[in-house]
Amino acid sequence: MRLRDAVRADARDLAYLINLAGEGLPEYLWGLMAEGGESPLEVGMQRAARQEGGFSYRHARVCIDRGRLVGMILAYRLPEAIDPEDLEECPAVVEPLLRLEARVPGSWYINAIATLPAARRKGIGRLLMAQAEASAIAAGCDQMSLIVAAENAVARSFYQRLGFLDAASLPLVPWPGCAQGGDWVLMTRRLESG
Repeated sequence: MRLRDAVRADARDLAYLINLAGEGLPEYLWGLMAEGGESPLEVGMQRAARQEGGFSYRHARVCIDRGRLVGMILAYRLPEAIDPEDLEECPAVVEPLLRLEARVPGSWYINAIATLPAARRKGIGRLLMAQAEASAIAAGCDQMSLIVAAENAVARSFYQRLGFLDAASLPLVPWPGCAQGGDWVLMTRRLESG
């Protein structure tokens, strides 16, 4: 297995994996953006292929095993402040996520991490999270953050084993096809740079 920076040609795999990580929320949002017969996945691919924005291949690292992309992590430094207009213009399902992000300005934010189902339990998640930690330290961040559904016990346990602690929570706003209920949980981990 090896890690590399994502490239624009990875857009299809990135869209698939971020939707897997987001438990269908990305596909729902992409469906709202679709125009002229586009599928939600096509919108996701276009967004992944962009140079700008949080969901861009430029913020992703991927894991390759035997020539196949089997996992990815999308991570970047959050801005120092959130624009209140961003909250007014976002869909209701996204608002609690943005409000939680606003609690950890300047942190290294794990937007999404996912592996293909057949590639799970092989250490890919740990490898990707170690890479994110190295990137966070290199960027001068003293904290990592992520948001997970409270009901996603497997993911929460994984993050806890890596030293992440619950920092805040807000009620999850369900979307069509949402399998989760309860809250979104902001988890953070302090970093030591040396």
